[in-house]
Order: sequence, then structure tokens, then C-alpha cells
Amino acid sequence: MAEQKQRKLKAIEICPEGHHYNSSKYGDTCWCGKKLDPPEPEELTPEELTELSYLDEKSWVCGWLVCIKGPNKGRGYEIRDGKNFIGSASSMDIQIIGDRRIEKKNHAVVLYDSKARKTFLIPGDSHGLVYLQDEIIFEPKQMEAFNKIELGESLFRYAPLCGGEFDWKDIVEK
Repeated sequence: MAEQKQRKLKAIEICPEGHHYNSSKYGDTCWCGKKLDPPEPEELTPEELTELSYLDEKSWVCGWLVCIKGPNKGRGYEIRDGKNFIGSASSMDIQIIGDRRIEKKNHAVVLYDSKARKTFLIPGDSHGLVYLQDEIIFEPKQMEAFNKIELGESLFRYAPLCGGEFDWKDIVEK
């Protein structure tokens, strides 16, 4: 088990054929086409399972970006409270894979401000351009329901859950 965790940290896997490949880049399939054997599930106590079933407040979904054009057409990406960094790297909060024009890190940021109950689109600190409703943005812009967001060669629609009518704080604080 410790060996598997160590292999995951390095993100270098060994397929059944003995090839080495980067699993953070290629997932569970080696360049030769063989899939990595799934890890054996960890045994958890009932208390640990209960603990894992509860999400902290920062994990609650506040809205979605839904891809309507591009390699990920039909896929939804969850927006959570606070800053949601967008890019193709696995370290990003919203990881968009398949669009080669989306920067690896910080192409854009979607920020949900629970205090103001508003969602903003912010251009990232990379070279990638960000469009809201077909207009390039250079500073934070507030988003409205079903706004179009263009990143790379992909087009998204913003679908809010939280905002003026509802916020998780309404339920938690009561």
C-alpha cells in the first residue's frame, strides 16, 4: 500500500507490460494501450466512512460551467465558494483537458463571493484570453445566469445555483 501511494506521488506508473508513463498526464492508460491495474480498495471503519460523507462548507457546489462547444461538449464543471482556478493542469480547481489552447495554470478564475452572493469571471495571469458574452475581459466581471464564457477553443455557459435567491448560508445558519 505504501508503495502505491509513493508511486502516485511521483505520478509515474508502471503498466502491466513494464512501461513507465506519467499517470497525471495520461490517466490509467499507458502509451501502449494497457490499463493500469486498479488499486486495492482501502478498508475504512464505519466512523471514517461517516466522516468522509460530510463535506465542509467550502466544498458545496455554488454553480457550474457547462461546455457547449469544444472537446468537452456536454461536460459540467462545479464552481465552489471562493476562487476556482481554471486550467488544464491537475492542480487546477477546474481542470479542462483536451483543449490545447487552454493554459495549464491560471487561464481564468471563477469566483463565487458568498457574502455578496455574486459570481465573477477574472482573467488569469497566463497568456490565455478570456471572453464573457463575446467581449474580452481584462478585469473582474460579474456573471449572470447562462452567460457565455470562451476559453481557448471551448465555449461554456454559466449555470448558477447560489446567488440572490439562495445561498448555503441560508440553510447552515438556520
